[in-house]
Amino acid sequence: MEVSFDVMQSCAIAALVVLLGRGLVKRVKFLQTYCIPGVIVCGLIVSIVLSLLKNGGILTVNFDVKVLKEFFMDIFFTAVGLTASAKLIKNAGGKLLIGITITTIGSILAQDALGVLLTKPLGLHPLLGLGLGSLSLMGGVGTAGAIAPLYEELGAANATVISVMGATFGMIFASLIGGPASRFLIKRYKLSANKNEVDVSKQSDTEVTPLDIKSLMGSVCLVVISAGLGSYIAIALGNVPSIEFPYFVGCMLGGVIIRNILDHTSYEVNEAEVDVINSITLDLFIAMTMMTIDVTKLADVAGAFVVVLASQIILMFLWVWLVTYMVCGRDYNAAVMAAAHVGIGLGSGPNAMANMRAVISEYGPANVAWVVFTPFALIVLDIVNPIFCTIVAPFVAGL
Repeated sequence: MEVSFDVMQSCAIAALVVLLGRGLVKRVKFLQTYCIPGVIVCGLIVSIVLSLLKNGGILTVNFDVKVLKEFFMDIFFTAVGLTASAKLIKNAGGKLLIGITITTIGSILAQDALGVLLTKPLGLHPLLGLGLGSLSLMGGVGTAGAIAPLYEELGAANATVISVMGATFGMIFASLIGGPASRFLIKRYKLSANKNEVDVSKQSDTEVTPLDIKSLMGSVCLVVISAGLGSYIAIALGNVPSIEFPYFVGCMLGGVIIRNILDHTSYEVNEAEVDVINSITLDLFIAMTMMTIDVTKLADVAGAFVVVLASQIILMFLWVWLVTYMVCGRDYNAAVMAAAHVGIGLGSGPNAMANMRAVISEYGPANVAWVVFTPFALIVLDIVNPIFCTIVAPFVAGL
């Protein structure tokens, strides 16, 4: 038996996955503790059920999501680009930002190098090393779902499902490892918080952004216009020989350009509204990605998957100890930043904030870490990682 859904029906099912996922998170403490988005869990459940039905010869379900999935992905990355304000970055302080840049880009390179090196003894396609490297662990489900199909075109079978599952399991270990890593540094180097600081992490819980339809419409138009500019950049990048640039890279660069032009005018970008657009489009994109993957394809590489993931977890712990802590100040704030780096290094921004909150609640405030590290590291990560994982793909495939 075969059932097909058109574009609107498929989008409606994706929206239902998002809503059911949110309800699931409210009721399952485990998902709250480890900052696992409900859309991923619910989408994974749908994909498992449909994969088993298909492979059992019972039912095949077809979704028409290609166009909408790419649209939501492009808008998401455009919104990411609009957060890259050079003025805000400059105001945060030079020395620390250099340290964050070094450790963030360095961890991208380290994860990918380790992943690719492990593929040969494990009998995997080398591009799966990138898929289980920074593409999935630092990029998350969104970036993995966007770029992994390119890896499949270059010969890495099942790269999408493997990368997406790597990102999913990475979020669990991001929360399991982040707090202990920070506590290890605090105890080892006998660090303590400045007790005179006011804990700004608690103040952030009370912030409320009022809804203004005119302002929100302005933000929506700004994102769409930036994506339109980015489309021309994507066309130009598509003419670069020997390098495959996904369309969304141009959209993201369009957002970066528009944001930094506006920073020199009187127009103020409403970051909260751009973040809302970012979150909505990401959730719908992830829902469409998760519900259309065949998770049974992971069974063929399950052993190698575990080995690579375990190796990446060990690498991340060593990295935040020997690099992040050292280049970000060697103090209590640096130890808290280590927890955040594990969060984004294996999971996502929410993992990073949850890790820091857990450490701060136990050892005291770390306002520099709380305010600066995650926003800036994510800007560097979200721009550098997808471009790097795309540019090196043809060369890695040649290995």
